[in-house]
Amino acid sequence: MYTLLTQTKRGIEFISRQLALMGGFIMILLALMTVVSIIGRSLFGITVEGDYELVEMGLAISIFLFLTECQIKKGHVIVDFFTINLAKRKIYFLDSMGNLIFTIIAATLTWQMYLGGLDYHEYMEQSMILELQVWVAYIPAVFCLALLTLCCFIDTLLGFREYLRS
Repeated sequence: MYTLLTQTKRGIEFISRQLALMGGFIMILLALMTVVSIIGRSLFGITVEGDYELVEMGLAISIFLFLTECQIKKGHVIVDFFTINLAKRKIYFLDSMGNLIFTIIAATLTWQMYLGGLDYHEYMEQSMILELQVWVAYIPAVFCLALLTLCCFIDTLLGFREYLRS
């Protein structure tokens, strides 16, 4: 069981790294587009049409692409002021409980984003200027949240294992 969990975690680490790189690439493209749009507006009186819509969707997708990598690198905010002097065993337990709560939250967000994407698809919601289908942005969001849920669940199991072994 432990071997299966660690192998799955390694696979998730590889996928999350690729997703984070893709999120960074999207952000670089958005930054370049914004610069072009600002320079074009300032110097030539022309702009990139729909730049606000593209930045909005692109940043939303990028944020979801970074979530699992942040979980793997333990990059989320942790307030350890009260736990800094606790024994390792108690810290493992608290970390595992935190991961369990985060698993439940991530699973709930995954489900709600899925339902939201279905609603946007059903009503064919579009962006104002470029008329982009909004539901398309939900596909990577739901995938990334599902991956985050799996990662948090594995972290929970591995954390409880460390708690029991200590």
